[in-house]
Amino acid sequence: MTDIQSFASTVSQYIQPLIAGSTSEPDKSVGILVGLTFVGARAYYSFGSVGLHTGSGVQPENIVSFIGSNTKVFTATLLALADFEKTAIPISGNTAVADLLPSCAKIHYYENDPDYVIKLWHLATHSSGFPEGVCGTHTFGDYPFTAMQVFLEAFHPKYGPNEYWVYSNQAYALLGVLLSHAYTYTSGTSSTWDLTYWGWPGLITKYITPRLNMPATQVDYSGVANQVAQGYAYQEGESTYQLADPPTWGMDSAGLAAGAMSSTLTDMLTFLVNQIAPPPGWLGEAITQTQQPHGDNLSMGLGWQIGNGYFDKNGGLAGYESYMAFDPTSTWGLVLLGNTSGGTAGGALTTAGRKLLGALREQTADRSDFPAPPHCKTPTCP
Repeated sequence: MTDIQSFASTVSQYIQPLIAGSTSEPDKSVGILVGLTFVGARAYYSFGSVGLHTGSGVQPENIVSFIGSNTKVFTATLLALADFEKTAIPISGNTAVADLLPSCAKIHYYENDPDYVIKLWHLATHSSGFPEGVCGTHTFGDYPFTAMQVFLEAFHPKYGPNEYWVYSNQAYALLGVLLSHAYTYTSGTSSTWDLTYWGWPGLITKYITPRLNMPATQVDYSGVANQVAQGYAYQEGESTYQLADPPTWGMDSAGLAAGAMSSTLTDMLTFLVNQIAPPPGWLGEAITQTQQPHGDNLSMGLGWQIGNGYFDKNGGLAGYESYMAFDPTSTWGLVLLGNTSGGTAGGALTTAGRKLLGALREQTADRSDFPAPPHCKTPTCP
């Protein structure tokens, strides 16, 4: 059997060139943590300088980082799980978005044609026709439901769902609050964005992380604050990286499902091990479903981007970048957690991650091929 520890030089070949020297560079990082899994075995590596925002004495595999848009795979897993787990309002990927909105909200369809109904799986595959967002003056970590309401009232799609792929935080923000409503609804009719729409963080820590034994993965990271990595940001014209504070989440934000989770190498490798070999039970069934192709040539599962025999996802926040990928056939999986944003550090991390996966599985990991709309149809915030 191949010894996973023997791949240290391969990892270094692709990751060490990303580490900055004595001055800041746009495509470099101050530090990067790497986790590998192969046939269930694990290996951890640390490159550059990865310190803590506060605290000390934490092993690299237990340092908490912010995984940004990798959060979306967890949100999409909740959608898939609804096919198997009993929810207060029965839903599936084919449930219309309009069916879960409060009576005060309305969604517009392309050409006002009900044949172009937007469904939950369209939100989960970036094929709803929504813009990148989130739209308005707020970030997704502090996104009021009033801003969501304004967006829905003003936005008119330029094409029908499942026609093109446009990455959308706006779609995932909406998906998260609708899933919360479906899972936690009690009775009556919701005329406003009531508390049933606010529960997405609790769904993650009830239905996914404990079942997969991921105790250091969460939205509210106050309990692990002394394990959080110090983040850095590149700024053009500055010779040194700027310190970046960990994000402050509003737990009543309507945008959390788009990217508010934090985790460790240990937990994220656990997540990938369970993607490579889904566990028995409903959650395993849901994980399997997230990996099935959805839509017409979208190169998407639910949350996962589908490549040539592998699945991947990346994410970024101010001060933090991340990438995860796995090949279920070869059983290789990897997680990269960078502590630097700005410039092209995130893109460089993703590219290196794909190249590293290709080297490990001995087959190039090609980028997914997404059907982008023509410029005149690219969705924009209203």
